[in-house]
Amino acid sequence: MYSLSDSGTPVFIVGTGRCGSTMLSTMLRDHPAILSLSEFFTFVTDLGTRIPQAFPAGFIDGEQFWRLLSTHYPKQNIMVQHGIAMDEVLYPYTSSHARYNAQTGIPAILQTTLPHLTPEHDRLFDDLQAFVLTLPPAPIHIQYQHLFGWLQRRFNRQCWVERSGSSLRVVARLRQHFPNARFVHIVRDGRDCALSMSRHYGFRMVLIAFYLMEVLGCDPYEDQDRSGAEDLPDDLYSFLPEHFEAEAFRSYEIAPSLYGHYWSGELQQGLATLAEIPEESILTLHFEDFFSDAERSLRKLISFINPAYVDESWLHYAASLVRPVRSAWQTLPPLEQKQLDRACQVGFEALEAFRRRSLSAIRSAGA
Repeated sequence: MYSLSDSGTPVFIVGTGRCGSTMLSTMLRDHPAILSLSEFFTFVTDLGTRIPQAFPAGFIDGEQFWRLLSTHYPKQNIMVQHGIAMDEVLYPYTSSHARYNAQTGIPAILQTTLPHLTPEHDRLFDDLQAFVLTLPPAPIHIQYQHLFGWLQRRFNRQCWVERSGSSLRVVARLRQHFPNARFVHIVRDGRDCALSMSRHYGFRMVLIAFYLMEVLGCDPYEDQDRSGAEDLPDDLYSFLPEHFEAEAFRSYEIAPSLYGHYWSGELQQGLATLAEIPEESILTLHFEDFFSDAERSLRKLISFINPAYVDESWLHYAASLVRPVRSAWQTLPPLEQKQLDRACQVGFEALEAFRRRSLSAIRSAGA
Protein backbone atom coordinates (compact mmCIF):
# COMPACT_ATOMS: atom_id res chain seq x y z
CA MET A 1 0.00 0.00 0.00
CA TYR A 2 1.48 3.34 -1.07
CA SER A 3 1.86 6.16 1.45
CA LEU A 4 3.05 9.72 0.96
CA SER A 5 6.16 8.98 3.01
CA ASP A 6 7.30 6.61 0.24
CA SER A 7 8.10 9.65 -1.92
CA GLY A 8 11.00 10.67 0.31
CA THR A 9 11.76 14.16 1.56
CA PRO A 10 10.46 16.92 -0.74
CA VAL A 11 13.26 18.90 -2.41
CA PHE A 12 12.82 22.23 -4.18
CA ILE A 13 15.42 24.07 -6.24
CA VAL A 14 14.69 27.78 -5.92
CA GLY A 15 16.10 30.97 -7.37
CA THR A 16 15.28 34.36 -8.83
CA GLY A 17 14.99 33.18 -12.42
CA ARG A 18 17.69 33.37 -15.12
CA CYS A 19 20.05 32.00 -12.48
CA GLY A 20 20.97 28.67 -14.06
CA SER A 21 18.38 26.46 -12.42
CA THR A 22 17.06 25.06 -15.72
CA MET A 23 20.46 23.47 -16.22
CA LEU A 24 19.97 21.53 -12.98
CA SER A 25 16.56 20.21 -14.07
CA THR A 26 18.08 18.98 -17.31
CA MET A 27 20.89 17.20 -15.48
CA LEU A 28 18.65 15.65 -12.83
CA ARG A 29 16.27 14.27 -15.46
CA ASP A 30 18.87 11.61 -16.27
CA HIS A 31 19.65 10.66 -12.67
CA PRO A 32 18.47 7.07 -12.06
CA ALA A 33 17.01 7.79 -8.61
CA ILE A 34 15.53 11.27 -9.01
CA LEU A 35 12.35 12.47 -10.71
CA SER A 36 13.07 15.92 -12.16
CA LEU A 37 9.96 18.12 -12.12
CA SER A 38 10.57 21.18 -14.28
CA GLU A 39 8.62 24.45 -14.29
CA PHE A 40 5.63 22.96 -12.50
CA PHE A 41 4.87 26.00 -10.34
CA THR A 42 5.81 28.40 -13.15
CA PHE A 43 2.86 27.25 -15.22
CA VAL A 44 0.21 26.37 -12.62
CA THR A 45 0.67 29.94 -11.31
CA ASP A 46 0.57 31.40 -14.85
CA LEU A 47 4.10 32.79 -14.69
CA GLY A 48 3.79 33.62 -11.00
CA THR A 49 0.69 35.81 -11.30
CA ARG A 50 -1.73 33.29 -9.74
CA ILE A 51 0.21 32.15 -6.69
CA PRO A 52 -2.70 32.33 -4.18
CA GLN A 53 -4.94 30.35 -6.54
CA ALA A 54 -2.33 27.58 -6.76
CA PHE A 55 -2.40 27.21 -2.97
CA PRO A 56 -6.11 27.38 -2.08
CA ALA A 57 -7.27 27.05 1.50
CA GLY A 58 -9.37 24.14 2.69
CA PHE A 59 -9.97 20.89 0.87
CA ILE A 60 -10.13 20.42 -2.90
CA ASP A 61 -11.28 17.28 -4.67
CA GLY A 62 -9.76 15.53 -7.66
CA GLU A 63 -11.85 17.41 -10.20
CA GLN A 64 -10.89 20.79 -8.76
CA PHE A 65 -7.25 19.75 -8.61
CA TRP A 66 -7.28 18.58 -12.20
CA ARG A 67 -8.74 21.91 -13.26
CA LEU A 68 -5.80 23.67 -11.59
CA LEU A 69 -3.34 21.44 -13.47
CA SER A 70 -4.99 21.40 -16.88
CA THR A 71 -6.36 24.92 -17.33
CA HIS A 72 -5.13 26.84 -20.38
CA TYR A 73 -3.96 29.90 -18.44
CA PRO A 74 -4.12 33.21 -20.32
CA LYS A 75 -0.66 34.77 -20.11
CA GLN A 76 1.35 31.72 -21.08
CA ASN A 77 -1.10 30.89 -23.85
CA ILE A 78 -1.38 34.35 -25.38
CA MET A 79 2.39 34.11 -25.82
CA VAL A 80 1.99 30.74 -27.55
CA GLN A 81 -0.84 32.11 -29.71
CA HIS A 82 1.27 35.03 -30.92
CA GLY A 83 4.47 33.10 -31.56
CA ILE A 84 6.42 34.50 -28.62
CA ALA A 85 6.41 31.46 -26.33
CA MET A 86 9.30 31.13 -23.93
CA ASP A 87 12.11 28.74 -24.82
CA GLU A 88 11.15 26.78 -21.71
CA VAL A 89 7.91 25.61 -23.38
CA LEU A 90 8.66 22.05 -24.52
CA TYR A 91 5.27 20.98 -25.83
CA PRO A 92 5.54 20.61 -29.65
CA TYR A 93 2.51 22.77 -30.38
CA THR A 94 3.68 23.67 -33.89
CA SER A 95 3.65 20.03 -35.00
CA SER A 96 0.76 18.89 -37.18
CA HIS A 97 0.53 15.81 -34.96
CA ALA A 98 0.18 17.75 -31.69
CA ARG A 99 -3.08 17.44 -29.77
CA TYR A 100 -2.81 21.07 -28.67
CA ASN A 101 -1.67 24.02 -30.76
CA ALA A 102 -1.48 27.80 -30.69
CA GLN A 103 -5.22 28.11 -31.34
CA THR A 104 -6.41 25.59 -28.75
CA GLY A 105 -3.94 26.63 -26.07
CA ILE A 106 -1.88 24.25 -23.96
CA PRO A 107 -2.77 22.90 -20.48
CA ALA A 108 -0.45 24.18 -17.77
CA ILE A 109 1.14 20.84 -16.89
CA LEU A 110 1.76 20.08 -20.59
CA GLN A 111 3.67 23.27 -21.31
CA THR A 112 6.93 21.90 -19.86
CA THR A 113 6.53 19.53 -16.90
CA LEU A 114 5.30 16.41 -18.71
CA PRO A 115 7.26 16.86 -21.98
CA HIS A 116 10.39 17.26 -19.84
CA LEU A 117 9.80 13.70 -18.61
CA THR A 118 8.80 11.84 -21.78
CA PRO A 119 8.05 12.25 -25.48
CA GLU A 120 4.81 10.35 -24.73
CA HIS A 121 3.50 13.41 -22.89
CA ASP A 122 -0.08 13.27 -24.20
CA ARG A 123 -0.50 9.69 -23.03
CA LEU A 124 1.02 10.63 -19.67
CA PHE A 125 -1.42 13.55 -19.48
CA ASP A 126 -4.38 11.19 -20.01
CA ASP A 127 -3.15 8.65 -17.46
CA LEU A 128 -2.49 11.41 -14.96
CA GLN A 129 -6.00 12.78 -15.42
CA ALA A 130 -7.48 9.35 -14.71
CA PHE A 131 -5.48 9.17 -11.49
CA VAL A 132 -6.12 12.73 -10.28
CA LEU A 133 -9.89 12.43 -10.76
CA THR A 134 -9.92 9.54 -8.26
CA LEU A 135 -8.38 11.63 -5.48
CA PRO A 136 -10.65 12.32 -2.50
CA PRO A 137 -10.91 15.84 -1.06
CA ALA A 138 -7.69 16.89 0.69
CA PRO A 139 -5.59 20.01 1.38
CA ILE A 140 -3.63 21.25 -1.62
CA HIS A 141 -0.23 20.12 -0.31
CA ILE A 142 -1.54 16.56 0.01
CA GLN A 143 -2.83 16.67 -3.56
CA TYR A 144 0.53 17.93 -4.79
CA GLN A 145 2.28 15.11 -2.95
CA HIS A 146 -0.12 12.58 -4.48
CA LEU A 147 0.63 14.00 -7.93
CA PHE A 148 4.40 14.06 -7.53
CA GLY A 149 4.38 10.63 -5.89
CA TRP A 150 2.37 9.14 -8.76
CA LEU A 151 4.84 10.54 -11.30
CA GLN A 152 7.73 9.29 -9.20
CA ARG A 153 6.34 5.76 -9.25
CA ARG A 154 5.48 6.00 -12.95
CA PHE A 155 9.13 6.67 -13.75
CA ASN A 156 10.50 4.31 -11.09
CA ARG A 157 12.37 6.94 -9.10
CA GLN A 158 13.11 7.13 -5.37
CA CYS A 159 12.41 10.84 -4.80
CA TRP A 160 11.28 13.95 -6.63
CA VAL A 161 12.92 17.36 -7.01
CA GLU A 162 10.83 20.29 -8.25
CA ARG A 163 12.44 23.30 -9.92
CA SER A 164 10.70 26.35 -11.34
CA GLY A 165 12.13 29.59 -12.62
CA SER A 166 11.74 32.60 -10.34
CA SER A 167 10.57 30.28 -7.56
CA LEU A 168 11.71 32.52 -4.71
CA ARG A 169 8.30 34.12 -5.29
CA VAL A 170 6.61 30.96 -4.03
CA VAL A 171 9.16 29.81 -1.45
CA ALA A 172 7.04 31.04 1.48
CA ARG A 173 4.10 28.95 0.23
CA LEU A 174 6.36 25.95 -0.30
CA ARG A 175 7.71 26.31 3.21
CA GLN A 176 4.18 26.57 4.61
CA HIS A 177 2.81 23.55 2.75
CA PHE A 178 5.94 21.36 2.82
CA PRO A 179 7.41 22.06 6.28
CA ASN A 180 9.90 19.18 6.10
CA ALA A 181 11.17 20.11 2.62
CA ARG A 182 14.80 20.74 1.75
CA PHE A 183 15.76 23.71 -0.42
CA VAL A 184 18.57 24.17 -2.90
CA HIS A 185 19.09 27.88 -3.55
CA ILE A 186 21.01 28.58 -6.75
CA VAL A 187 22.56 32.04 -6.94
CA ARG A 188 23.98 33.93 -9.91
CA ASP A 189 25.44 37.43 -10.15
CA GLY A 190 22.35 39.61 -10.04
CA ARG A 191 23.61 41.90 -12.77
CA ASP A 192 23.79 39.00 -15.21
CA CYS A 193 20.42 37.70 -14.00
CA ALA A 194 18.83 41.09 -14.58
CA LEU A 195 20.35 41.50 -18.04
CA SER A 196 19.11 38.03 -18.99
CA MET A 197 15.65 38.84 -17.60
CA SER A 198 15.51 41.97 -19.78
CA ARG A 199 15.88 39.75 -22.87
CA HIS A 200 13.48 37.02 -21.74
CA TYR A 201 9.86 37.06 -22.95
CA GLY A 202 8.49 35.46 -19.79
CA PHE A 203 9.89 38.17 -17.53
CA ARG A 204 8.76 40.82 -19.99
CA MET A 205 5.21 39.46 -19.83
CA VAL A 206 5.27 39.41 -16.02
CA LEU A 207 6.39 43.04 -15.71
CA ILE A 208 3.93 44.18 -18.38
CA ALA A 209 1.14 42.40 -16.49
CA PHE A 210 2.21 44.15 -13.28
CA TYR A 211 2.17 47.53 -15.06
CA LEU A 212 -1.32 46.85 -16.41
CA MET A 213 -2.61 45.75 -13.00
CA GLU A 214 -1.19 48.86 -11.36
CA VAL A 215 -3.10 51.15 -13.74
CA LEU A 216 -6.31 49.13 -14.10
CA GLY A 217 -6.59 47.87 -10.54
CA CYS A 218 -7.17 44.35 -11.84
CA ASP A 219 -5.47 41.73 -13.98
CA PRO A 220 -6.83 42.28 -17.52
CA TYR A 221 -5.95 38.70 -18.43
CA GLU A 222 -8.27 37.45 -15.68
CA ASP A 223 -10.85 40.26 -15.42
CA GLN A 224 -13.00 41.94 -18.09
CA ASP A 225 -13.24 45.24 -16.18
CA ARG A 226 -11.82 48.03 -18.35
CA SER A 227 -13.08 51.01 -16.36
CA GLY A 228 -9.52 52.32 -15.98
CA ALA A 229 -8.42 51.66 -19.56
CA GLU A 230 -8.47 55.35 -20.46
CA ASP A 231 -5.59 55.86 -18.03
CA LEU A 232 -3.36 53.35 -19.80
CA PRO A 233 -0.31 54.81 -21.54
CA ASP A 234 -0.36 54.25 -25.30
CA ASP A 235 2.56 51.83 -25.15
CA LEU A 236 0.65 49.51 -22.79
CA TYR A 237 -2.68 49.53 -24.64
CA SER A 238 -1.45 46.98 -27.18
CA PHE A 239 -0.79 44.50 -24.37
CA LEU A 240 -4.42 44.18 -23.34
CA PRO A 241 -5.39 40.63 -24.35
CA GLU A 242 -8.10 41.83 -26.75
CA HIS A 243 -5.62 44.17 -28.49
CA PHE A 244 -2.42 42.18 -28.09
CA GLU A 245 0.26 42.89 -30.68
CA ALA A 246 3.22 40.53 -30.85
CA GLU A 247 5.49 43.02 -32.61
CA ALA A 248 4.84 45.65 -29.95
CA PHE A 249 5.71 43.04 -27.34
CA ARG A 250 8.95 42.06 -29.08
CA SER A 251 10.09 45.65 -29.38
CA TYR A 252 9.05 46.75 -25.88
CA GLU A 253 12.18 47.52 -23.90
CA ILE A 254 12.52 47.52 -20.12
CA ALA A 255 15.82 48.75 -18.71
CA PRO A 256 18.05 46.08 -17.13
CA SER A 257 18.22 48.23 -13.99
CA LEU A 258 14.48 47.73 -13.44
CA TYR A 259 15.07 44.00 -13.51
CA GLY A 260 17.94 44.60 -11.11
CA HIS A 261 15.45 46.08 -8.65
CA TYR A 262 13.16 43.12 -9.32
CA TRP A 263 16.04 40.69 -8.64
CA SER A 264 16.87 42.48 -5.39
CA GLY A 265 13.27 42.39 -4.25
CA GLU A 266 12.90 38.69 -5.02
CA LEU A 267 16.05 37.93 -3.05
CA GLN A 268 15.05 40.02 -0.05
CA GLN A 269 11.67 38.36 0.18
CA GLY A 270 12.90 34.85 -0.54
CA LEU A 271 15.88 34.97 1.80
CA ALA A 272 13.62 36.14 4.63
CA THR A 273 11.82 32.80 4.32
CA LEU A 274 14.97 30.72 3.81
CA ALA A 275 16.44 32.28 6.96
CA GLU A 276 13.68 30.57 8.97
CA ILE A 277 14.67 27.12 7.72
CA PRO A 278 17.18 24.96 9.63
CA GLU A 279 20.70 25.15 8.21
CA GLU A 280 20.78 21.44 7.46
CA SER A 281 17.77 21.85 5.15
CA ILE A 282 19.32 24.47 2.86
CA LEU A 283 22.10 24.23 0.29
CA THR A 284 23.35 27.32 -1.54
CA LEU A 285 24.99 26.73 -4.91
CA HIS A 286 26.59 29.38 -7.10
CA PHE A 287 25.98 29.23 -10.84
CA GLU A 288 29.51 30.41 -11.59
CA ASP A 289 31.03 27.51 -9.61
CA PHE A 290 29.69 25.02 -12.14
CA PHE A 291 32.11 26.42 -14.72
CA SER A 292 35.19 26.05 -12.53
CA ASP A 293 34.38 22.60 -11.10
CA ALA A 294 31.03 21.21 -12.23
CA GLU A 295 31.55 17.78 -10.73
CA ARG A 296 32.23 19.22 -7.28
CA SER A 297 29.05 21.32 -7.37
CA LEU A 298 27.00 18.38 -8.62
CA ARG A 299 28.38 16.13 -5.89
CA LYS A 300 27.30 18.71 -3.31
CA LEU A 301 23.83 18.78 -4.85
CA ILE A 302 23.30 15.03 -4.88
CA SER A 303 24.83 14.52 -1.43
CA PHE A 304 22.40 17.11 -0.10
CA ILE A 305 19.40 15.44 -1.75
CA ASN A 306 20.48 12.02 -0.47
CA PRO A 307 24.06 10.74 -0.08
CA ALA A 308 22.89 7.31 -1.22
CA TYR A 309 22.13 8.79 -4.65
CA VAL A 310 25.73 9.76 -5.45
CA ASP A 311 26.35 8.06 -8.79
CA GLU A 312 29.81 8.47 -10.30
CA SER A 313 28.78 7.76 -13.89
CA TRP A 314 25.96 10.30 -13.65
CA LEU A 315 28.32 12.89 -12.13
CA HIS A 316 30.71 12.55 -15.08
CA TYR A 317 27.87 12.70 -17.59
CA ALA A 318 26.12 15.68 -15.99
CA ALA A 319 29.39 17.61 -15.66
CA SER A 320 29.95 17.14 -19.40
CA LEU A 321 26.70 19.02 -20.10
CA VAL A 322 28.01 22.27 -18.61
CA ARG A 323 28.78 24.92 -21.21
CA PRO A 324 30.58 28.10 -20.16
CA VAL A 325 28.47 31.24 -20.01
CA ARG A 326 30.34 34.53 -19.90
CA SER A 327 29.32 37.40 -17.68
CA ALA A 328 27.68 39.93 -19.99
CA TRP A 329 26.55 42.85 -17.86
CA GLN A 330 29.84 44.71 -18.32
CA THR A 331 29.19 44.88 -22.07
CA LEU A 332 26.47 47.46 -21.37
CA PRO A 333 27.18 51.17 -21.84
CA PRO A 334 28.87 52.69 -18.74
CA LEU A 335 25.77 54.53 -17.49
CA GLU A 336 23.59 51.41 -17.79
CA GLN A 337 26.27 49.40 -15.98
CA LYS A 338 26.25 51.90 -13.13
CA GLN A 339 22.46 51.95 -12.88
CA LEU A 340 22.27 48.15 -12.97
CA ASP A 341 25.00 47.72 -10.37
CA ARG A 342 23.25 50.18 -8.05
CA ALA A 343 19.90 48.42 -8.52
CA CYS A 344 21.41 45.09 -7.47
CA GLN A 345 23.17 46.35 -4.34
CA VAL A 346 20.18 45.65 -2.08
CA GLY A 347 20.18 42.06 -3.30
CA PHE A 348 23.92 41.70 -2.81
CA GLU A 349 23.58 43.00 0.74
CA ALA A 350 20.77 40.54 1.45
CA LEU A 351 22.92 37.66 0.16
CA GLU A 352 25.86 38.73 2.31
CA ALA A 353 23.66 38.99 5.41
CA PHE A 354 22.30 35.52 4.70
CA ARG A 355 25.83 34.14 4.24
CA ARG A 356 26.94 35.62 7.56
CA ARG A 357 23.89 34.22 9.29
CA SER A 358 24.71 30.78 7.88
CA LEU A 359 28.35 30.97 9.01
CA SER A 360 27.25 32.06 12.47
CA ALA A 361 24.85 29.12 12.73
CA ILE A 362 27.57 26.68 11.65
CA ARG A 363 30.01 28.06 14.23
CA SER A 364 27.38 27.91 16.95
CA ALA A 365 26.60 24.30 16.09
CA GLY A 366 30.28 23.41 16.32
CA ALA A 367 30.87 25.21 19.60
